Amino acid sequence: MSARINLVLAETAAKGTAPVRIDLAGAEAVAKGTAPIRQSYACTEAAAKGHAPLRFAYVALESLVLIGSSPLVSTEKFPLSPGLAWSVHVAPKFKTRVADHVSGREIRTAWQQYAIYDLTLSFDLLRGDTTQEIETLMGFFMARQGQYDTFLLDLGAVTQNTADSYVTMGAQGTGDGTTTVFTLMRTVGEVIEPVGYVFSADLSAVYVAGVLQDPASYTFASPNTLTFHTAPAYGNQITATFRYYFVCRFAADTQNFEEFMANLWTLHELKLITVIP
Repeated sequence: MSARINLVLAETAAKGTAPVRIDLAGAEAVAKGTAPIRQSYACTEAAAKGHAPLRFAYVALESLVLIGSSPLVSTEKFPLSPGLAWSVHVAPKFKTRVADHVSGREIRTAWQQYAIYDLTLSFDLLRGDTTQEIETLMGFFMARQGQYDTFLLDLGAVTQNTADSYVTMGAQGTGDGTTTVFTLMRTVGEVIEPVGYVFSADLSAVYVAGVLQDPASYTFASPNTLTFHTAPAYGNQITATFRYYFVCRFAADTQNFEEFMANLWTLHELKLITVIP
């Protein structure tokens, strides 16, 4: 373990043997293996008469937990049922820190660049006969262990809007002669945002300056990374055609399935949240 002192303020007063008073000390300890401990703030006072007593006025410790690589994105697809009903709620959301000033002005800090979507679905009818619609949906939820695991949602099949599933000749960036790696994007009005998950087989075509590229000139890695072997020239627009999915998880660890008649079920509200892969 290594230790790093961020800030120390000390005061000495000499009469014979000088007492030392530390007004403020901040130390940070960094460890490999076990969780590091960071001392956020410490205030100590020492007054020497013979052997100096030591008094800690305030100590604050913060434990830091090392977060490893993000979990792999599950490629399981959400099972849509003929019983899927209207309406469908799609709610993009952001996180913004707003600090008020006594003058009435505000300081706003955006904590995320791209939206997270809250999605709400409902199912009027889930049959429990040989079609096993209720068993399929309930089993899918249980296999994900509630909020724990992710899955892929074909939102276009839910909203009946192909733009929620497909990008055709969509802008993916502009070459600068150096950059070779691009993230596949979709356009929503005036916003361009990364797509969730694209299978290699669903990347139909890639164009540079309107010229169809040989698949041997680039590689693609799911969920959404396109890498050219040679950087596109400065000013050349990159476009692509592909199908994509939203990466989601369930918003709760429990679901309320209702059987209103024999072998006939309903699910009034199913909440999902998109996840950044």
